[in-house]
Amino acid sequence: MKKILIVSVTGMGDSLWGTPGIRALKKFFPKAEIDLLVNRPWKSLFEHNPHLNEIFEYHPQWYRQPFVGMRLLGRHYDAIYIFHSNLNFRRMLPWLRSAPIWSHQDRDWIPETHRVKIDVNVHGIERRMIMLRKIGVKPDGGQMEIFFDQVTLDQSKQILHVHGFSPKKYIYLNLGASVEKRRWMVERFGEIASRIIKKTPWNVMLGGGGPDDHKRSLTILSQLNSPRISADCGHSLMVSASIISQARLMVTTDTGPMHIGFAVRTPVVGIFGAFSPTSTGPYEIPDRLCRVITIETEGEVSFGEENHRDFHLRNITVDRVWEQVEKMLADKSST
Repeated sequence: MKKILIVSVTGMGDSLWGTPGIRALKKFFPKAEIDLLVNRPWKSLFEHNPHLNEIFEYHPQWYRQPFVGMRLLGRHYDAIYIFHSNLNFRRMLPWLRSAPIWSHQDRDWIPETHRVKIDVNVHGIERRMIMLRKIGVKPDGGQMEIFFDQVTLDQSKQILHVHGFSPKKYIYLNLGASVEKRRWMVERFGEIASRIIKKTPWNVMLGGGGPDDHKRSLTILSQLNSPRISADCGHSLMVSASIISQARLMVTTDTGPMHIGFAVRTPVVGIFGAFSPTSTGPYEIPDRLCRVITIETEGEVSFGEENHRDFHLRNITVDRVWEQVEKMLADKSST
């Protein structure tokens, strides 16, 4: 193959799950040009990936799609692999006429012969690998990847210096999530921050990219009023990713930045609610780098059936999270 297009046009985590597959494709087809179509907000996470040739910005608005469509039409791909798409992506099909399209999602607008059916609950990374194995590509491990340029590294270093923080001497608390049901209560994050300051020598960095997350950070900052706590707000996505990569530990709910933590191999305490960690949690991450906290054990509950039981994150207590934080901090092999 000479040209391949990867389509990944949904969430941040969904997009990062594609990096092991991109790496496997490049290893299997070392001379191929591999392009990526990705949601505009996540583009920077891939800009320095050495396995990619060109990155195209996807916009969900129909009136903006012809602009990127015209560019894709002229690329003449040998194969197109949909790593993840929404239903509206169907509008892009007229611009993707030059190659067979493969998908692991059950979309009726993809020929059934090119839909790889997966009937078991497996991780999103594995779903992409199963599809690639179907066409003969051998997996190259499940570790996600983010590559940083020197400018980003220098910017994050300067930000930490201004706050008086040193690499591996602070804990990153990710307060944000794209939807409310994935947000742990701000007062509980505040209690975790308070315990870190009182019981450990480490500093605290509060993270979260949205306006509501900034307000949550300000709430905790005003309550604790300590020079050992600061907020990662208003920075670019890649700078925040670099700050996460230098943390001693990250505490987060099941949301996009958690997968940044996995990709940069920062130890993570992950808090899960309605969605199963089997399909959205750590994948081939050693225990020393991740502890998962769920509302109930998977043997007792059917994850994803949100109306079946109460999956609200209020059922996860501060003490349960703090227990795992202490264990991760005590494990010297995790640093």
